[in-house]
Amino acid sequence: MIDGRTRTWLLAACLFAAPTSTGILAQDAVESDSLQIDYVFDEVTVTGSRIRGEAEGSTAPVVILAREEIRARGLASVGDVLQSLTVQSNATNTQANYQGDGATRISLRGLGAHRTLVLVNGRRFVPGGLGADAAVDLNALPSTVIERIEVLKDGASAVYGSDAVGGVVNVITRSDLDGVEFEAYQGVSGTGDGAAIDLAFSAGLERDRGNILFSAGYHDQRPVWTYERSFSESDKSYDWGRNDGSFTTSGSSATPEGHIVDRSGATGNDAWKAVNAAAGDEAGDYFLDPSTGWRPFNYAGNSLDGTGDLYNYQPENYIFTPQKRYTTFLGGTHRLSDRLRPFFEVVYTNRQSEQKLAPTPLFTIEEDTPVSAGNRYNAFGRDFVDVRRRFVEAGNRIFNQDLSTFRIVLGLRSRLASFDSDVFYAFGRTSGTTVNRGRFIRSNLTRALGPDEACTGSCVPLDILHGAGTITPEMLAYIQYTGVARGYTQQKILQWNLTGDLLELTHGPLSVAAGVSSRWESGAYTPDPITASGNTTGFRTEATEGGFSVRALYGETRLPVYHGNGIGFHLNAAGRVFQYDTFGAGMTYESGASLELPRGLTLRATYSNAFRAPGIAEMFLGANDVFPLVSDPCSVVDEAGNPRELTSQQQRNCAAAGIPSGLRDTRAQLRAREGGSTDLEPERAGMITAGMRYRPGFAPDLQLDLNYYRNRIEDEIGSLPAGVILSNCYSQDNPTSCGQIVRDADTKLISHIVQTNTNVGETETAGLDLEAAYNGNTPLGILSARLEANLLFRYDQFIPAAGGTEVIKARGYYDVGVFPRWRHSAALDLKWRRASAGLTWEYVGGFVECEDNDCKGLYRADVVETPAYRDVASNSVLGLRGTYRLFTGAGGTVLTLGMNNVFDQPPAVIFNGLLGTSDFSTYDYMGRYLYLRVSHYL
Repeated sequence: MIDGRTRTWLLAACLFAAPTSTGILAQDAVESDSLQIDYVFDEVTVTGSRIRGEAEGSTAPVVILAREEIRARGLASVGDVLQSLTVQSNATNTQANYQGDGATRISLRGLGAHRTLVLVNGRRFVPGGLGADAAVDLNALPSTVIERIEVLKDGASAVYGSDAVGGVVNVITRSDLDGVEFEAYQGVSGTGDGAAIDLAFSAGLERDRGNILFSAGYHDQRPVWTYERSFSESDKSYDWGRNDGSFTTSGSSATPEGHIVDRSGATGNDAWKAVNAAAGDEAGDYFLDPSTGWRPFNYAGNSLDGTGDLYNYQPENYIFTPQKRYTTFLGGTHRLSDRLRPFFEVVYTNRQSEQKLAPTPLFTIEEDTPVSAGNRYNAFGRDFVDVRRRFVEAGNRIFNQDLSTFRIVLGLRSRLASFDSDVFYAFGRTSGTTVNRGRFIRSNLTRALGPDEACTGSCVPLDILHGAGTITPEMLAYIQYTGVARGYTQQKILQWNLTGDLLELTHGPLSVAAGVSSRWESGAYTPDPITASGNTTGFRTEATEGGFSVRALYGETRLPVYHGNGIGFHLNAAGRVFQYDTFGAGMTYESGASLELPRGLTLRATYSNAFRAPGIAEMFLGANDVFPLVSDPCSVVDEAGNPRELTSQQQRNCAAAGIPSGLRDTRAQLRAREGGSTDLEPERAGMITAGMRYRPGFAPDLQLDLNYYRNRIEDEIGSLPAGVILSNCYSQDNPTSCGQIVRDADTKLISHIVQTNTNVGETETAGLDLEAAYNGNTPLGILSARLEANLLFRYDQFIPAAGGTEVIKARGYYDVGVFPRWRHSAALDLKWRRASAGLTWEYVGGFVECEDNDCKGLYRADVVETPAYRDVASNSVLGLRGTYRLFTGAGGTVLTLGMNNVFDQPPAVIFNGLLGTSDFSTYDYMGRYLYLRVSHYL
């Protein structure tokens, strides 16, 4: 653990060593005999404009990661590298087991992966996932062919079209490899698990008339189980009443032994009367103790520490999911003449990934599968509507994906007078299957738990009232099934671009770019017939299928207003008009200005109007079941069975809804039904950035970039979070939200929550980005340092509420994810001859989490009651790396040995988090990790 004084010293050291940056954290190509890690990038065609120019001419903030910097980070995939950027937050990755699909995505500004546009060589890449997806799976990008990655931290819809709201990621592939390259990566955690292997082969040919590059790679990531990390070995329930840091172990009320909740009070036979008599005043909740028989259920904890009867499902889950990937890339260009140059790219990636969850829990009241008095295994002479049983005999729930991504680009670059032109056609498709095991056929379950006379033919009566081990293979064979879902996402693009200097003005050329494009996207996700029909337990999913097409025309210009006496002033403007076959036509625009002053100071500002069109799944999504981590606000007990006092507002609203005052519901997750809508309108966004770049003439090795940003998204597509719906209805008295809550007519328990897509609200975020870099000679060698930091001013979500709009402030609160006030990433590298050594530091600031994951009472005057809250500590992770380069007659070899998370820092504890009691999208779950990378060039 790094204390505050050490953290301050380290930050000061990085600032002293690297007080300036271009805002382009990058690295020049490494010479054959050099190991310098240079974070200065001189001249590039910067993402955000199709007008060719220099980095200095850019009016938008861009981060550039060059090839050697990507390698130096000691991460095996492109996705992991991009997720380490401070501008990225709250995106899924391979640490996501529950509701994960093996993909790694990027969410710039924390605005969502579907609002981040991913390009390869300036062209859209096909979305990846299980089918009808809108966001790119970064694991589909072959890492060995990357020359650099440009990350635009601004909207760019006028140039690139839909989705460029949070920003743009542009992956630039290599074109200079002339020879053969082998690369091997091996990593393993400090506890010996989570091993990863990455192997790659590349061969290239570069000549005056063109180049060609071929690459093939293999990646194998092994899993890590939750029980193999102390922070995740048990579910935990924080004591919000005491709020002194104490907690109890927690878990699920669906246990392997069996759990009966008596909701009817039926008399039953003598055997049941004896159970009731033994329970006395505690009658109502019963647990089948293997030693003593049925007794009152103990909600005090789980079996891990022996304090209670709750089932600890944590050890049966992955905390780091496994996957294998096979990638190939072939690309090149050929100069037919001085004016014609055809080019092509072909990418193929196959991903095989897996998630494992704890065995299926059965809540008969949720599935409407009561245990009949006529069932041969029911010895109590009465029906039971609420029996809870964990089917450990069936093994884990397993989800396997086998997905392939194919993309081909064919194009022609040409020279027309003073203009450069390119036209291309791109075809991309991600398709494959998802196999799920461990779920049950609901109709068969109903018959197996029903009266014996209804269980005939192939039906096998089911025993869930006699403890673990009583469910036989024959019973399982009747109720179990294996489901195979199929899906695809397909993209076709035809586009023509033109750029050049229109005319020469007094202070420089008037540069322009223009283009036209057509894009067609389609997709489908078809679950197995049992899941699609709803005849299953757990996650029910209906089919999704649809598509859209769009035609667009864009143009942009750069006007040199003044250039002289060390001063340069430029204006930029861009606009796009588009026509979708789903919602109609529209336009978007952007403008910017840059002022270059003497002594290395540049001021710049942009304003852009962006949009995001509804995705296929958002419009055509079939009804899906999800199980958010929420509980019934009308329940007088929490998920641990502890008494819970309802607020006065909750008491009034629950009573008005006809809910009995003594309602007991210990479920920690409730069923919600998601669905699409074809009535959606596009999201609209306005972005402002303003900043400075400083390169002092007296110290050319120093660079500094400081940028203010403000983004506001309107008409957001999504559904109200289940927790917000519950809070609006029972804590805020929102009748609209109450209509989205469906309760069982008899028990009054929540059956499901309706979450249909709509243009639901707004999000506004603002902050300050700081990038600093230093590269220079010292008596010890060449010193390179960088600091990338974000100071968040606000992240507010606005959602409909009774009588107006409700605001959720996320900065510094965990209500919608991890949005700390401050986070940074820093690195320090020293090169001496052929060796180099480096230190990295990733820091995520602290924040607050509240009871029921609802902190509104801390910052809103209209919320009378203040919730219990706790401080979530900041988190620091240090890494070490060393590199040495060898040269022999057989070529050059680069050896890199490193260790991530040197001090084995666990993630921050977040009791409202899912598996791991933390946040998988923000923190490192692996722990200390040792890696070796070997690259050999011929």
